[in-house]
Amino acid sequence: MLINFDQTQRLPSEQTKSINIFLITVFVAPLIFTSCSIFKPKPDNSSGRSIEQIYKSQRAKKPHLSKQWPSSKNSTFWYREKRIDPKAVIPESKSPKPHSNQAHSFLSKNYFKTPKVFIDDLDLASLRQVILNQLKTMQFTDPTKIERLGDLMVTNGWLKETLTSFLSLTNENLSPIEFSQRLREEFIIHRVGKGIRKQVLFTGYYAPMVQASRVRTKKYRYPIYKIPESSTRPQLIGQSKRYKIQGSSAPNSEAWRNYTRKQIDGDGILKDRGLEIAWLKDDVDRFFLHIQGSGQLLFLDGTSVGAHFAGVNNYKFGGLGKRMIKDGVIDIAQGSMQGIKKYFREYPEDIEKYLFHNKRYIFFKLANEGNPRGSGGGELLGGRSIATDKKVYPAGGLAFVKLRKPILDDKNEIIKWENFSRFV
Repeated sequence: MLINFDQTQRLPSEQTKSINIFLITVFVAPLIFTSCSIFKPKPDNSSGRSIEQIYKSQRAKKPHLSKQWPSSKNSTFWYREKRIDPKAVIPESKSPKPHSNQAHSFLSKNYFKTPKVFIDDLDLASLRQVILNQLKTMQFTDPTKIERLGDLMVTNGWLKETLTSFLSLTNENLSPIEFSQRLREEFIIHRVGKGIRKQVLFTGYYAPMVQASRVRTKKYRYPIYKIPESSTRPQLIGQSKRYKIQGSSAPNSEAWRNYTRKQIDGDGILKDRGLEIAWLKDDVDRFFLHIQGSGQLLFLDGTSVGAHFAGVNNYKFGGLGKRMIKDGVIDIAQGSMQGIKKYFREYPEDIEKYLFHNKRYIFFKLANEGNPRGSGGGELLGGRSIATDKKVYPAGGLAFVKLRKPILDDKNEIIKWENFSRFV
């Protein structure tokens, strides 16, 4: 069931002109426009402060960036050297409800020149589907929770309202020019990123394909586990809180959530309890399956099945590559999955030391249907889903990106690069 905001609490139409806020833009090498919408109802004094006051107080607490800046502005791996402090900015007072917020007066103008026409190179059906996927999972989010969006603070309710408003706009059968004009009229364009050029990094999702066995063998001896205790409370990736479904009486605290990766994989605290759903032949492959949160298992009999995210323990993610770079065992250029795997092939005695550094542990479920889910809980869709740093850009936010893509020949070699743009 989707969350419906109480529209009756708004002021009359002449005082409550609806503003669909943000189509946000982020420039990296790409451009990203994000969207989120709010209304302009009467102020809510229940929290003691207006949303603009909260915003100004948060602006005073600028995120701390690493002092280890790249030696060259053209450094290929500059994005691995710029790390935002993991300490989240938490509002001091209770977030006001989406339907009773003051308008964002500080968003009253555009910050850059918007495109005349927003061109999307993919089909409209896939765009509608990925929005519907995200709206389905937003029923489990707190609409008053404030999220960070670049240098702004927005609520989950506004993010949902943006998706709903944008989806309605796609159903009006408008021409590209008419559609673009409505976007400029009904959404405020905001640019997200760091520095003069507003640079930001986002990536695509990667679902690894891993060889597996349904039973333990001498070769396949690294298990992946299902959740130890059944629960009717769904959990979103990236959140430790489980949301109770109406009518459920399931408990909200489980002892297994306090087990670390070392306790589970090193000490075998869950061993032989009937929780193993598959066995892998490589501990490092298992670790990266955890990092991605989902993947495809290829069994010995030729069948395959999806391993999807089902739950997580109570520990925060500990960056493996960052720790290895800090220890000096690899350099920044080797901080990718391929570089880390190469190091472990050469120094297998270091595998447990570094894998156990990340106490966070993922539990899976086998699924023959459906795609993996992203950090916002929504089902991912190829070409429409991107991964972002949630300390900069909230899960579920709508974006418009302008990028380049490689054009390959019949030997899968790049022959040229082509510009494209789309909503994601």
